[in-house]
Formats: sequence, structure tokens, C-alpha cells
Amino acid sequence: MKKWNLVITVLLFILGVLCFVFFDVRPVKLLSDPDANKLLCGFLSRLGLSVLFVWLLYQTNGAKVFVFRRDFPRVLLWSLPCFMVAFVNYPYSVLIKGTASININLIGLYTLFVIGIALLEELVFRGVILLIVEDLLKGKKHKPLLTTLICSLIFSLFHLTNLLPPVSSDISSVLLQCLYTFLIGGMLTVTMLKGRNIWLCVLIHAVFDFGGLIIEHIGSGSPWDMVFWIMTITSAVLCAGHILMTLLKLEKDYYVSRN
Repeated sequence: MKKWNLVITVLLFILGVLCFVFFDVRPVKLLSDPDANKLLCGFLSRLGLSVLFVWLLYQTNGAKVFVFRRDFPRVLLWSLPCFMVAFVNYPYSVLIKGTASININLIGLYTLFVIGIALLEELVFRGVILLIVEDLLKGKKHKPLLTTLICSLIFSLFHLTNLLPPVSSDISSVLLQCLYTFLIGGMLTVTMLKGRNIWLCVLIHAVFDFGGLIIEHIGSGSPWDMVFWIMTITSAVLCAGHILMTLLKLEKDYYVSRN
């Protein structure tokens, strides 16, 4: 059985690499519209890699992250401040004022694209990596806090890859992205520690990216104005307090369990 598991892992790894090469590095032409083709290829690339990481989680005793526990409704209620941060990331005011616009014809493919991003990144960072970090910190003091900091830092540093081709963003925008992805990574890590459900993290992440990337991928104009920043800062402060209180509670519960 272990032999077959290794074979399947290798085959899924090859599938993931092929999907990345043919749908991301050198995208094949599946649709005549280049923008639509880019979105579809982006989704397929991430879907192929996601299958690999789902398999790896099942092979490393991580299948529990896919299960909806009995306390899920309570955890969902707890996560409302996180959803607040995600929802205000949508550029409502500039779209209403007409200073920015989106191509509504691409909204379906764009939604798939965003789901693909959220699914893959959560499987990797709040799935495989979080479980590895927790295992390394097993029995250590301040495990919830250290897990949150380490996983957030890894998630943040991962976005330095945007300095590389084909993205090749300028260093100032990438460093800014690393800063806010550290904060978002902390929020999602605590969400995972609290609820132990990968789907909740995927949903929050997808909603956040849906608003944050929509102008970049299927629109034009600037997504930011004074209303956006006021809503963002207000929701971020409220959510940060909520996350910190939860992390302190997790730390207290972990201390009690160790003693």
C-alpha cells in the first residue's frame, strides 16, 4: 500500500508541475480572449497543484482539516470580524463614483481564478506548513503564538516571489504586499487554530482576494480612495483586537493543557 501511495504522490507531483508549466509559466491558448484565457489558465494551474496538496494532507494525518466539526456554526460566528476585513477590501466607493470599472463579462472566470488562489495557498500555508510547524513546536512554550508568527512570516516571505518573472513587480509594492500578507496570514492562521477547518480559511481568503484583485485583473482605474482606507483601517483595527484576544485565549488554554 505504501508503494502505491508513493506512486500516486509522484504522479500528482508531475501533474502539478505540468499544470504550472502549461497554464502559468507558458500558458496554452484555451480561449480566444487573452484576459479570459489568463484567468482560466491561472485557475487550472492552481487546481492541479491543489490536488497534490490535498493528497499530501491525507497522507500526513491532515485530513481532519477538511472536516466540519460540531462547533463550526460557533466558529463561523467568531469569524465575522475576519469576514469584515475581507468584505471591505472590495473597491465599492470607486466603482460607485465611476473612477474605476470592471468587465462584468469576466466575473465568472475571475471568481474561479480567485478560488484557485485561495484554495492552493490555504492548503499550503494553513494546511501542510501549519501542521509541520505545529509538529516541530510540539510541547514547546507559547506554541500557538510561535505557530502564528512563523506561519505568517513564511506566508509573507513567499510573496517575495512576485519580484521574479513573469510578475516582476517593483520592490516597494512587493515589500508593502509582504507587510499586509503577514497581517492577513496571522488572521488566517489564528482562524485555523481556532476552527481547525481549512474551508473557512479558503472562504475568507477568497472573499478578501476577490475585492483586492478585481481591478487589477478585470478592471481599470485605481481601487483606492479615502473611503476605502477609512473602511480598511477601521475593520483592521477591530479585527486585530479580536484576533489578539483569541490568540491570548489559545495561549492560556495551551498553558493549562501543558500543566
